[in-house]
Amino acid sequence: MTATNTTTVNPWVNPTITGTSSSNKTSETSAAPEQIIVREYSFAREGLVPCTIFAALGYGVHRHSGDAIANQDWIFSIGFLLYVFAANAIAFNGNQLQLNQWKQRNIRFQPMGQHSLGRGEFITEPSFLIYFAVSKMLGVLVPLVMMVAAPTEIATMLAPSLAVLLVQAVAEQSTVECHDVLRMAVPIAYSTYRLFGPLQVWAVASYDLYLDQSAGEEEESSRSSMSAMYHVLNLGVAWANLLFGAYNLFGFLILRALPVYFDKDETPRVEMAYTLLPIPKKNNIKTI
Repeated sequence: MTATNTTTVNPWVNPTITGTSSSNKTSETSAAPEQIIVREYSFAREGLVPCTIFAALGYGVHRHSGDAIANQDWIFSIGFLLYVFAANAIAFNGNQLQLNQWKQRNIRFQPMGQHSLGRGEFITEPSFLIYFAVSKMLGVLVPLVMMVAAPTEIATMLAPSLAVLLVQAVAEQSTVECHDVLRMAVPIAYSTYRLFGPLQVWAVASYDLYLDQSAGEEEESSRSSMSAMYHVLNLGVAWANLLFGAYNLFGFLILRALPVYFDKDETPRVEMAYTLLPIPKKNNIKTI
């Protein structure tokens, strides 16, 4: 008779990653199963640096803009973040049920991976990565450059919208361990306030400023060409942000990201044809 070799395979170990296979683990005696140590998420290690950067940028915008940012903008921006922390602690018990569930299943929390906004459904899609990059460039990078280089009236005009967006970035980074309800509420609440508050004010004011500048450009010197360029840029960036913000709120956040968190049985979810567009697949309406 020939002896039968036995193989002990740890279900948590991926052979393609460890470089081992079952054929190399044949032995007459079974070895102790390997242990995988899951490195837990730490806000101090992974979230503190981006929050500090965004907070420092927000403080810089405040200092540079003087009194352009209204008190209600700061009250909402900071107050809503405090509300989220309080609601998570009181109403959801610090989200301990979900966090303990991941720990029991040996799942590492990945706020920029499978546990990102939309439960990781979008973060691996190229179209979403482009969408995300455009939003940061249009909403943060370009306005920051304009704050420094553009005339004062333009810098103060865009400051409130930029400040609210920077606080939103801090809020999203600092609430990644909160309950899903609150994590989803953060971008929806900040986007709504910004869209119907400082962003629409910026868009309307940029158009008025552009008209005033165009009417008086014949009386300006040759250096007016640079000023005219900034006024056109301000108009374009303001309205691009307004349109992008409107779609991000009403198209992506509410119609694409929010339904991902609904129970698939209680609230059947329609299969979408595109990552960013809330358009269902034709002749394929089913529960997924």
